[in-house]
Amino acid sequence: MNLQHMKMQILELGLLILSAYIFGLIARKVKVGEVIGQIFGGIIVGPHFLELIHKVLEKFSSLHNFKILKPIYHFYNSEFQEYSEILESYHFFVFLFLGMIAFSLGEELHRDRLRQVGFKAVLICLIQGALTFAIISVGFRYVFHFEWINSLIIGSIGIATAPALTFILMSKLKITGSLKNILANIVVLDDIMEVVFFSVFLGIATAKQNGEHLAVGHLAMHVGMELLLATIIGLVIFLVFKFTVKERASEEDIKTDDSSFLSTVLSDHPTPSVEIMLIMVGVIAIGISIAIHFNLPFLITAVVAGFLISNFHHNAIFESLKIENVMPIFNLLFFAIIGASVRIDSFTSDTLLLALGYIVLRSFGKLFGNWLGAKATKQDPKIVAALPKLMLPQAGMAAVETILVATILAKSGGFTIFNTVIPALIVFELGGAYLSERTLIKWKSWIVGEKEALQSKTPNNEFSLNEMLGNRVFEMMATTKDEAIFELAQTMVKNNVINETSEITFAISEREKLGSTGIGNGIAIPHCRISGIDKPVITCGLLKHSIDWQAQDKQDISLLFLILSPDDKPAYHLKAVRTIAATISKNLDLKEKLLNAVKSRDIESSILELI
Repeated sequence: MNLQHMKMQILELGLLILSAYIFGLIARKVKVGEVIGQIFGGIIVGPHFLELIHKVLEKFSSLHNFKILKPIYHFYNSEFQEYSEILESYHFFVFLFLGMIAFSLGEELHRDRLRQVGFKAVLICLIQGALTFAIISVGFRYVFHFEWINSLIIGSIGIATAPALTFILMSKLKITGSLKNILANIVVLDDIMEVVFFSVFLGIATAKQNGEHLAVGHLAMHVGMELLLATIIGLVIFLVFKFTVKERASEEDIKTDDSSFLSTVLSDHPTPSVEIMLIMVGVIAIGISIAIHFNLPFLITAVVAGFLISNFHHNAIFESLKIENVMPIFNLLFFAIIGASVRIDSFTSDTLLLALGYIVLRSFGKLFGNWLGAKATKQDPKIVAALPKLMLPQAGMAAVETILVATILAKSGGFTIFNTVIPALIVFELGGAYLSERTLIKWKSWIVGEKEALQSKTPNNEFSLNEMLGNRVFEMMATTKDEAIFELAQTMVKNNVINETSEITFAISEREKLGSTGIGNGIAIPHCRISGIDKPVITCGLLKHSIDWQAQDKQDISLLFLILSPDDKPAYHLKAVRTIAATISKNLDLKEKLLNAVKSRDIESSILELI
């Protein structure tokens, strides 16, 4: 037992955790994304960054005489090699964590949720995957003059999407529902598509390098066998879970004579618990290690196990992966190790252009492909806006496959592919982390805040409806959504709230593209933020002819509340929504009362009665 080695392991682990936590905290304070801070914290204490610092210090020989710097030189000369090797030994955790994330996707693959998404997820995946693959492959063939087979390999690697980062952020922000559901399905299908493409083209390249005859049937059988074996291991993991984690109805059932000692000890309630999480980590770790041993796609193994658990055991098992006091530690360590693994020296002048080309081509393929797929399948406009930006992160499987290419195709361009993809992965992880976090925060503001406010039955006491609405209640003649928005804006102009309609019509229309503000029951609350006001201002329009507003309940709209709120006080919008929701809940015949108020021209008194 080497005490010196254990000391270095403990030191490096402590530095990773502390640095990632501190920089994550700083990043959260300056609002650039906690994940980016954690990755950057890992970079700072990682061996590759420390080696870069040492090279800089070596250029100034006079610094050797400073006593304060002598520990740094001593560390580099005597212990740095061991420090670097220890980081490599931590990489097992990255693979284990990716396996856990892939397993957790099974929660989104329940048959009921699959029915909700249906063929649409498949179509989106095929469109964005094929487009990304084609753009990267053709670009590297004709722009960077790669051989066709190497172009196809790098194109297949580009298909892969790293689900870990996005789903960790979703869990952290407590985002569920349609976006998470369709994203999970697309990511799973995306990785299956990528594994098939990569396996086929790597097999062709290997055969070509070895001068072997290329047999299409043999390659197809090889890929099919890999997927089948990975699926079988996933099935075994499921059977182990089925045996160890059982749903027990009551304590009386536990004490029956039919229960064997072993099953009683191993079984547990499928409710969130550290015990179940430990069983999950242990079983999945063994399963994916077997898959890796036989060079099988281990993420497919984990996904299959999760799919079977979700559909044929108990979906509540996945709740044990969301224990708030435990999972943040795993998340932080994952991002810290990713950061520490960043090779600063991979950004060289020789590879910068290739890496930049890969970044541009893959970004265009993913962004445009997912947007096109979401549009073609007529997704909610909010999903159309958010989905493409969540598909950019790339690490995990892509990194593993890139290392595999460099090893197997060392004699035929493998290292060129490695030096192209690895620097780009750094950009996609850092840039993807930032973009994903900002997108999900926006999504939550679009969905969660308004949903919670609309469910409120207690009015906001800061601004009364009478104060916000005044006498701006009128009957509208509009017959389309655009006409209604314009008519509402004209009312705001007449009441000197804004100077001209164009100040708000574009902003409101853009907000409607993200998702309908129709809240159901024939009511819509279009809104936007503007400068020049210090409190919410509302206009109420009663439509003479109901119009289609693409509301969730499919009902046409007959009552509109236009909300303008200060651009520097975003919370004011939700306060106005809460007041409207509370008024609606107390006055089911609200439209009739408002219409009578318009006809009697006694709007102000009628509004006071509604509060």
